[in-house]
Amino acid sequence: MSDKDLSKLFTVKSPCSEDWNLMRGTDLIRFCDHCRLSVRDISGMNRKQFRRLVTRSGGRLCVRYVQPSPAIPSPPPLLHKIGRRAGIVAASAFTASLSISSSVAGNLPQTSRNTLIPAITKNLSTAPVRLGSATITGTVSDPNGAVIPGVTVSLTRMETNNVVTTTTDDNGLYRFEGLEAGTFKLKFEMSGFATTELVDVDLRADENKSFPQTLSVAAQSATTGIIAIASPNQPLVHASFADDLDEVIKELAKNSDANVRDEATGYNALECAVRNANREIVQVLLSAKADVNSRDSSGQTPLMMMDEQATSDLVWDLVNRGAKVNLRDNDGETALMAAAAINNTEVLKALVEAGAKVNHTAKDGVTALMLAAEAGYVNNVRALILAGADVNVRDKSGKTALQYAQDDDNRATIRLLKQHGAITFEDPEKKE
Repeated sequence: MSDKDLSKLFTVKSPCSEDWNLMRGTDLIRFCDHCRLSVRDISGMNRKQFRRLVTRSGGRLCVRYVQPSPAIPSPPPLLHKIGRRAGIVAASAFTASLSISSSVAGNLPQTSRNTLIPAITKNLSTAPVRLGSATITGTVSDPNGAVIPGVTVSLTRMETNNVVTTTTDDNGLYRFEGLEAGTFKLKFEMSGFATTELVDVDLRADENKSFPQTLSVAAQSATTGIIAIASPNQPLVHASFADDLDEVIKELAKNSDANVRDEATGYNALECAVRNANREIVQVLLSAKADVNSRDSSGQTPLMMMDEQATSDLVWDLVNRGAKVNLRDNDGETALMAAAAINNTEVLKALVEAGAKVNHTAKDGVTALMLAAEAGYVNNVRALILAGADVNVRDKSGKTALQYAQDDDNRATIRLLKQHGAITFEDPEKKE
């Protein structure tokens, strides 16, 4: 599952019909006059950012989410590479079509079995299917010109409503043979692409016609409303997610693998226990050899998943079992950066004591101090400064912790940073 696909992590329990475009606010957060709630657009978030937002929300969160469209591949430079790339994708669908075709052919009279017919035949009227010698073919591609295997192509004879169906092969080619003269409709269907129809296709006897088709990407649908966090299905992970210690112990007795992941949510049991700040379950799982440095799809370890209910004891439980405090996730962030973005100074101080490097930077140059300043957690800011955080370091866009605090008008944080020497770009002392 893509790290940008959040659809498995929540459900919209209270859908909202209000128009996002009519709400007041920014591109990321707007105010809904109907429900009197702020609505956040989470479409551009990855899983880590979404979980961080949920932690801050206090359990009530209204969101707008646009499901990501399938990526459209760029056309390869050589045609023969398309066939090799697409072969695995189309294999299962093509095999299924062959099986259905064989069963249909087995019911035809012997004189008709040697005639090539489309993969599936569905009679919507009592008129018999009559075979002729006309042909319709074509290649289906995406807007970039790359062929699309596995497209369902339906051919309807308008006079009788008889329908025959096939799928495009590895090279995006479809073919209908043995057709009689008449008027037809072609329909092209593929997940992620807009359904397309060609109507009033006239075909004469013995005529061969080609109808290449380009499918456009399906329009994205946005869902808005109050969400409920999805529950894992895997029994051990679900028990940990539900804070059920007895059930966790029972599941561990059935299955020795303490590191199993839930397929839908991507969680494992230790990660759920850490997020719930359930120290008892954490200790049971660690005793069952749960991997203390396991990583989720965002590259985060359990030590990076503390919330506002976590304690320093929980930090030390993980560290004493081998948790590495300076590991980085996919964005280059560390456990200390994750802690800086939540309102839990106790956890942050414990990580510093355990050896977390205060001035580590993420891939975008952001530091723990910048994240704490952006969130307005003044106690985190103070603890980081006392631990040696550089108040004037800039990220890759040139912003300092003070500017992060100013962007969100976190006045107490702004005062504290200035008291410890933070300066803005406009200050004369900063000019070189």
